[in-house]
Amino acid sequence: MPRVYHKCHFCGGEVVEKKITVDYRWGEELIALIKNVPTGVCQICGEQYLKAEIVKEMERLVHSRETPKKLIQVPLRELAVA
Repeated sequence: MPRVYHKCHFCGGEVVEKKITVDYRWGEELIALIKNVPTGVCQICGEQYLKAEIVKEMERLVHSRETPKKLIQVPLRELAVA
């Protein structure tokens, strides 16, 4: 059964479901990329909407002991502007 999304809260545009890649962050230490996340995306402004059941599944996946499909290196840079 397809998920239903309301009109965009910001611009009133139509929101349709697409599968996207999400960078999931938990605190300062955990960053995980999750592919194929069903997400409502506004066709006008691009705002993204996640359903609660999807967020819960992402949290379960990231905190599980399942072996990730792939590990990647991410460079860390720090902006030195006063």
